[in-house]
Amino acid sequence: MKDLNIGIALWLAAGGDRCVSEEINGNNNSKVKYNADSRILLVGSGADEQCGAYGRHRTKFKESSRGGLNEEMKLDMQRIWKRNLGRDDRCIVDNGKDPRFPFLDENVIRILLDIPLWEIADLGQPIGVGDKKILRELFYLKKAIQFGSRIARESNRKNYGSNRAANQASAGSASIQPI
Repeated sequence: MKDLNIGIALWLAAGGDRCVSEEINGNNNSKVKYNADSRILLVGSGADEQCGAYGRHRTKFKESSRGGLNEEMKLDMQRIWKRNLGRDDRCIVDNGKDPRFPFLDENVIRILLDIPLWEIADLGQPIGVGDKKILRELFYLKKAIQFGSRIARESNRKNYGSNRAANQASAGSASIQPI
């Protein structure tokens, strides 16, 4: 379900069709439709993998300290192209946009590799503080696309009544049958 939710968020972002609430006489009741005419969409792929943002990174850090965390993050970067990039690219180009992945730029990767791991992620800190530490300090990031979009929560509420009911029903699990 997470992959679907991220894919939907990217597809919607690439579409560029939006409604904006316009305040008239102190009321936000007027909606104005607009279409973004940009040809490029910046995507944050690679940030979580390189900055210790996954739960498995925290688990590996607890089990094996920084050495284990470093190995887990290397593994993530080695497989990012087959786990996420194909999905991201297809969702974006479907709307005629060209994706750019600044965190996967060779120079950005090289810079991050040159910075000590404890400056990038301090997983001894609470969730939302130590993960992506370097990015939080640079950009004051608050929400990632999959959490900020609220698509999963709304989908779960509509189809199952609640997130808890959806999780108990293994919502988002898929079975592909041969034709």
